[in-house]
Amino acid sequence: MASKNTSTDQHLRQARNVVLVALLVGFSGALLGVIFGILSGSVTGPEAWLIAVLGAVTGSLILLELVKPAMATSVVTGVLTVYFAVHLNAGAIIVYQATGEMLRTLPYLIWFFPLMVFHQFTNFGFHKRKIGILVSLSPIPMSAFVLAHPTHAVAIPTLDAVVTLLFSFFIFVLCFGFFTRHRDQEVQRAARAEEADRSAALLRVSEERFRLLGLATNDLIWDADLTTGKVWWSDSLLTTFGYDPEGPGTDWESCRSWVHADDRERVISSLNRVIENGEHDWTCEYRFVCADGRTLEVVSRGIVLNDDAGKPIRVIGNTTDVTELRALEQKLRQSQKMEAVGQLTGGIAHDFNNLLTVILGSADALVDMHTNNPLARELATNTMQAAERGATLTARLLSFARLQALTPEHLSPRDLLNGIGGLIRRTIDEDIEIDTRVASDVLPIEVDRGQLENAVLNLVINARDAMPEGGRLTIEAANVTFTDDDQLHADGDGMKPGQYVVIAVTDNGCGMSPDTLERAFEPFFTSKEAGKGSGLGLSMVWGFMQQSNGHAQIYSEPGEGTTVRLYFPAAEKLSVPATTPVTSSALVGGHENILLVEDNEHVREHVAAQLGSLGYQIKEAASATEALAIMDTGWPIDLLFTDVVMPGGMNGKQLADAARQRQPALRVLFTSGYTEDAIVHQGRLDPGVVLLGKPYRRAELVAKVRQVLDEELSA
Repeated sequence: MASKNTSTDQHLRQARNVVLVALLVGFSGALLGVIFGILSGSVTGPEAWLIAVLGAVTGSLILLELVKPAMATSVVTGVLTVYFAVHLNAGAIIVYQATGEMLRTLPYLIWFFPLMVFHQFTNFGFHKRKIGILVSLSPIPMSAFVLAHPTHAVAIPTLDAVVTLLFSFFIFVLCFGFFTRHRDQEVQRAARAEEADRSAALLRVSEERFRLLGLATNDLIWDADLTTGKVWWSDSLLTTFGYDPEGPGTDWESCRSWVHADDRERVISSLNRVIENGEHDWTCEYRFVCADGRTLEVVSRGIVLNDDAGKPIRVIGNTTDVTELRALEQKLRQSQKMEAVGQLTGGIAHDFNNLLTVILGSADALVDMHTNNPLARELATNTMQAAERGATLTARLLSFARLQALTPEHLSPRDLLNGIGGLIRRTIDEDIEIDTRVASDVLPIEVDRGQLENAVLNLVINARDAMPEGGRLTIEAANVTFTDDDQLHADGDGMKPGQYVVIAVTDNGCGMSPDTLERAFEPFFTSKEAGKGSGLGLSMVWGFMQQSNGHAQIYSEPGEGTTVRLYFPAAEKLSVPATTPVTSSALVGGHENILLVEDNEHVREHVAAQLGSLGYQIKEAASATEALAIMDTGWPIDLLFTDVVMPGGMNGKQLADAARQRQPALRVLFTSGYTEDAIVHQGRLDPGVVLLGKPYRRAELVAKVRQVLDEELSA
């Protein structure tokens, strides 16, 4: 193709050169005529004017070709051909008038032959046919003039020679015209073939680029012809969506059925609106129904192409599968929402636990004070029970917020499920059948026993409520291994490949709708009627699993039932059962000095009163700064009893560290309405940390204080 282009360009250059040579020859002839004819006085009158005009015309055309070379084979050639036809006729007539000899006109007649060739080979379309007719008939004026004005008797041979030459010229014109017409047709045919080859090559390159573009991306590339309804699809139509690009039902109208029925009208309307309004860019997100029935979230983008009249004729675009991206965005939004709610609930639980500490402790004291007053004792007992229910509520809030302090141990899932089997049977209705399946080789797990028992019981209660007319409850425990390729592992936030133990609770109850399933782990969300649930059961399970380095997943379909699976990292061995110290129900006090640090005034006064009544020497501080100031006075301290979360820039852990720099053997007891990273990491208390969680009863406070003092003294 490059060689053909080069030959065409070479032909143009050759034609321009011929025109330039002709102009130079004509201009040189005119210049010689001026020098040797006009200036010498041998050429005068009309012949002198003819020479002058020749010089002016050829000189002007030379300048025009030099300024605009592209006009050499069009305007310049046409003007020069017409001028030479006129010039030759004028020259022949002038010579004949001057000499009266017919033979003197023959050289002018002969020049019409090369003039015809010059015109045919150098004119590339500038009124070529009209000028060609003019050149073909151009000898007639001079011949007619000569024959019409005989100066003397013309010899027969001379006349015969002139007529023969004219006849030969006309025959030459016919033959040469026939040749040039066929030559032009061949040239045009070759040009069309060359253009067709060039277009085909460009089309092949374009199609190859289009095909490679489709292979280089997972996107579906498509090209729709709006006039024929045909659509070209890339291979992704088969690999991603399951439709054969070459199969039936892939035209512009049929492919609309691939759009989900609920989105179809919106998508078609949006595209038609872009086409009808003369716009060019179209973008739409919708659900795509695959050949196997799967539904994918996709984003389609298209560009509308118009013809010369502005009519839309094609739409070229791509379709991107964004299902995983939208799922990740949803998980991120859900995670951010859960994190925000967790921070909120943690703050609420902290303040609420301070209030409950005072209420619970005061109610406990009132119960002891009114042993002989049944009515007052009953009121105090009711207050204490209400406070305990509030404490349970805040404990669930803290569990969801992953701010509770866990006491993990290595335990057997089999032993745990067997241990709470009786409680489970008492919890559910008699018309529900229980099936417990624990694999014989189930591995131990490292988890807080009490929190896991609460989580399983919460799931059992939810299953019971989902089967009001009875059903089947299945509790399973088994080993499972996740690899990098497992979809379940990929869906589990923070789950690493490895060995896990799954505890699953399954019911065949009413199940959950997709909207309910999406919000199942949110706190305070419940599908139960008012008064039937707090909405904290599953959220507590979710927070507990996150804090235990595990993961919770729900599988549910309306009318089919629900399965909740709890995945725990497998442990290597069981823990040795810890011996529980024997505690006395009596309140045992002492005479040690206790530095009480608590920012809540009511809690501080309440605890000081409780411990002071048992003989302890108490000094109070509302902040870490005040506590250190008391230590710096030299007052001997046996126990630092401090809240963890305090204002002023220094928390309880930082206070304890600063206090032990002053008194290395100082005994420390922490208390908090909720834990933070200061003393808890990954749900576990730091080594050597003793925590009394709020709210606590009077007996728990006294026992924990005594325990810390005695353990430190014995050490």
